[in-house]
Amino acid sequence: MLSEKKNFVNKTQKKLIQIIKEMSFENQLALLKYLEKDKSTDRRKYPRKQCFLEVNYATPKVCDSNFMKDISEGGMFVKTDQKVAKGEDIILTFSFPGKLYIIKAVGEVVRVESDGIGVKFQDEMMKDINKITSFVNTL
Repeated sequence: MLSEKKNFVNKTQKKLIQIIKEMSFENQLALLKYLEKDKSTDRRKYPRKQCFLEVNYATPKVCDSNFMKDISEGGMFVKTDQKVAKGEDIILTFSFPGKLYIIKAVGEVVRVESDGIGVKFQDEMMKDINKITSFVNTL
């Protein structure tokens, strides 16, 4: 079964290469641009928007403030040099420019990078999700 799949993949790749070789140079460039564009398209359920706002956050082990790098209806990236573990629950508070209310967001750390953490909002725990959605749609 595995060898059949490998054989099919090899035949498919050879056929693709042959078709591309037979294309005009202009069509090859157009195909390349299309494939590169498709590869870079953000396939997230909620596209991120750049947003540099102060955010306070707390996990079971860390309480700090820093800045969000981006935000979406589904979460945000928070810059931090604190040690925060993937899978930890997190509470975030922040406000939007020109607004007098404070947003309280509940989430889970889903990504840890050298410069910060990716947080996925837990919609069912948040009363302010509509305010976040409205703000993100203005960006």
